[in-house]
Amino acid sequence: MVSNHDEGQLDFEDSNNRSYQGEDYTDASLSGREYNGCTFRGCNFSQTDLSASAFDGCRFIECNLSNPVIKNARFLDCAFDGCKLLGLNFCYCKQLSFDLIVKNSRLLNCNFSGLKMKKSAFTDSILEECYFEDTFLVEVDFSRTAFRSTLFHHCDLQKADFTDADGYAVNPLNNKLQKAVFNLPGALSLLGYFNIILK
Repeated sequence: MVSNHDEGQLDFEDSNNRSYQGEDYTDASLSGREYNGCTFRGCNFSQTDLSASAFDGCRFIECNLSNPVIKNARFLDCAFDGCKLLGLNFCYCKQLSFDLIVKNSRLLNCNFSGLKMKKSAFTDSILEECYFEDTFLVEVDFSRTAFRSTLFHHCDLQKADFTDADGYAVNPLNNKLQKAVFNLPGALSLLGYFNIILK
């Protein structure tokens, strides 16, 4: 169901540099559409069909993206600020390389496995039950982010920034951490993988 819309309103001919505010696309189909330089503020994309759609240079501000269908979708140079992202499997997108900027957002049960995300950012956010496996995360900014039951496995985290982050579980034995930035007390969690005793 889509509130405040009819089929004609949904069928935008021009989706360049437009702003959408407070729109409810719950259960709607936006499949195959292209949005360039658009801003979505306070919009609801719960279970929205975004398959084969392309978002290029778009901003999502205080939006709800809960379980949308993103198979073969593209998110190029997109930013999420104050958003809820639930159940997004970015592995299903029609791209392997992402440059996402995420801040002040909550991500729950999102999968970023097998992706290249160099210089992306997840700052001042909460990542809960998210998955990073075989993910290229060189120079990614995770500063001031709280991790809850989030997995990093066989990831390249060289030069990644975990300053003031907490709750992360990063095994230095199966992830690349050269020149990654950590600070105390969070960095003590890295020592737990070495079977040593601290006094």
